[in-house]
Formats: sequence, C-alpha cells, structure tokens
Amino acid sequence: MRHLATPLAVAIVVVVLYQRILDSAYLEFGTVPRYPTRGHLPSPRAISRRALANAVPATTSVAAVVLVFTAPFRVWVWGVVGLLAVTVALSPVLAVFHYDVRPLTPAEAETVQTVIPALDCEVLAVTGTRNGPVNGYAIGGPFRDVVGVSEFALATLPPAQLAALLAHEACHHRERHVLVRGGVSVVVLAVGAAVTTTLFDALVPLSTLSLLVTIAVERVAAYGAMRWLEYRADAAAVQHTSAHAVASLLTSLGATTDVDQPEGSWLLQLFSTHPAYADRIARFGQ
Repeated sequence: MRHLATPLAVAIVVVVLYQRILDSAYLEFGTVPRYPTRGHLPSPRAISRRALANAVPATTSVAAVVLVFTAPFRVWVWGVVGLLAVTVALSPVLAVFHYDVRPLTPAEAETVQTVIPALDCEVLAVTGTRNGPVNGYAIGGPFRDVVGVSEFALATLPPAQLAALLAHEACHHRERHVLVRGGVSVVVLAVGAAVTTTLFDALVPLSTLSLLVTIAVERVAAYGAMRWLEYRADAAAVQHTSAHAVASLLTSLGATTDVDQPEGSWLLQLFSTHPAYADRIARFGQ
C-alpha cells in the first residue's frame, strides 16, 4: 500500500509547513536584527532572507517525506510528530515575518514609555506602514521578546489605544502563546499517533484514514487555540488599560484592516486564526 504514502506525505507537509505562519519573526542573534520582508527588496536579498527564515519548516518537511517513504510505519509516524515538535520549538526564532522594522525614534520611545511604562518587551516600529494599517505584532521570543507596532499606529492612535495594543502583544510573549499553539498541534498529533500505531502496524487504508482524521482534528484544534489565545491577550489588555480602550482599539483595527476576519460560512470561521472584532468586543462586555 505504498501508494497511500503520497497523499499522506502531502498532508504531513501541509501540517509541518503551516507552523511557519505562527506570528513570529526571524531574529538574528547579535546586535542588529534581520527580518524577512515582503517589501521591495532586491530579489537575491529577498530570496536569501526568506530561505533562511523558512529553513526549519522546509527541512523538517523534507525529512518528514523521506521518513514516510523509507522508514518502518511506527518509526515514521512518531518521527513526524517529533519533527513537528522541533518546528514548533524553533518557530519563534526562525519563522517568517513579512515586515521590516526599525528602532523607535526618541519621540516614539517617549510615547511608548508614557502610555505603558512597565512593558517587558522591546518595541520596534514596522516600516512602510505610515498610511496604515493600525496593527501590532508579537515578534520573536523566547530569547528576545519584541513587539512590532505599525508606524501608522504609533502616529495616530490615542494613548489609551496604543497602551491596549502594546499590552495585548506583550501578553502573547509573556504567556508564550506561540509555543502554546504549537504545543496543541504536537499533543493532538501525538495522541493520534499513539492510537494509530496501537491499532495498526502498517500503512493500510484504515491506518491512512486514522492519520488523515488526526491531521484534520489537529487543524481544527490549532485554529481554536489561536482564537482562544487572542481572547486571552484581549483580557490582559483590558486589565492593563480598560474595556473601553480595548473596544475602541478593535474598532480602529476593524476600520483599517480585514486581516484574519472570518466572514461567510461557519466553516470559514472554524478555520480563522482570529475571532471577529465584534466577537472580541462582546467577549468583555462592550
């Protein structure tokens, strides 16, 4: 039944590569951080940066496919789970992040220090965003926690909303949400691997179905964890600022960007990484 390995290998690659979109950046250890970008970089530079940032998921994906086609059934099933764990552990350092950043100007740094003086993260400005959107990003971790803030947000947000944005992103770092989300994937796949390798000792139609069901459950669980962690970060922002500040921030986000907003059928909402802004506002009583 080796022909069953092809669709299964494709599904595994999708799962492993998916980890690269966890909202983290590649941070080079040293004095000057380097970030992959989708901006107008010279082609060789853009290609090299993206290749470096994707090194871990690409390598683990290739290794997973090799295991599927060459190793004994139980070995490759557990090997793929282990490779996913490696990807999850390293994704905060090496995952793709599609923005360039710069240090804050003295005026911006003073504004940040004024609105939220106890922030335990480094704050950098995301360049090329002077005309929008209002947004913030949890970048890096766990060795270096960085909050990226769009230049538009730094220039236009009222102090309370800027504080809410910073507190939200800092919560993602403080509670290690990237690792939590990846951990959910690893746990679900490990349970599925345990069940499958207990019931089957070879790749047959039923064991293939069992693994594909495991992958489907992992996707749903991972998306659900992402949405739940967004609510957690919103709650932290409310604690540090106010419900009104967070609600007004989410309203501003909704007015300037359509990123990750689930629209349409329940199925599309099930596979959204973020809850709808209206749902997030309703969550804390606004």
